[in-house]
Amino acid sequence: MPTETEIPQPNRIPPDESMAFLKTLFQSIGSLLFVIFVVLAIVCGTVFPQFEALWSILANISPFAWGGLGTGATIGLSILGAAWGILTTGSSIAGAAIRAPQIRSKNLISIIFCEAVAIYGIIMAIIQTGKMEDSAKSRGPTGAYKPGVYGSAYMIFCSGVTVGLGNAACGLAVGVVGSSCAIGDAANSNLFVKVLVIEIFASALGIFAIIVGILQTQHTGTW
Repeated sequence: MPTETEIPQPNRIPPDESMAFLKTLFQSIGSLLFVIFVVLAIVCGTVFPQFEALWSILANISPFAWGGLGTGATIGLSILGAAWGILTTGSSIAGAAIRAPQIRSKNLISIIFCEAVAIYGIIMAIIQTGKMEDSAKSRGPTGAYKPGVYGSAYMIFCSGVTVGLGNAACGLAVGVVGSSCAIGDAANSNLFVKVLVIEIFASALGIFAIIVGILQTQHTGTW
């Protein structure tokens, strides 16, 4: 018969891995924006064409492309954050349940919080898709899209980036806190409610992101 000391101790993914991933993600996005809006603007007229010519290329991109990129960023980054949170929390629950099986049921609420992040992304993506409907009013006499249509497309794109990054950060935060909740509950059941309050506040970050995203898209109008 195995003794008490032979029972495997619960392990989890170190939170530093999640933080390093989030740091790398934001650094990559920041580097891309720096290259596009700073480096590219400086070298225009020397190595590259005039910046006005580059802007004319961007201006001729279909507004549906900008809207589609925003919708894709919303759902893609939201699912990424939810999946990472479930990975972190689920592995900790499975490991801690070896020593304390009674934690399995009540700690599933952490999985629900992580899944809610993906639901936020789906809701926002549906709203954004509903704003992208081509009609005769969206085109001018020459058949080109009106400036207001491009403005709406840019707002949808920005809202997608806002909601996507917010939900990705929310999923990572909920996953790390939920993992700590499972580990703490296995050691001391009195810690569950206390850590759960922290997890609720972490989950609220996704709600903040989706509220701002809705405000960005509600005035765009239907194309």
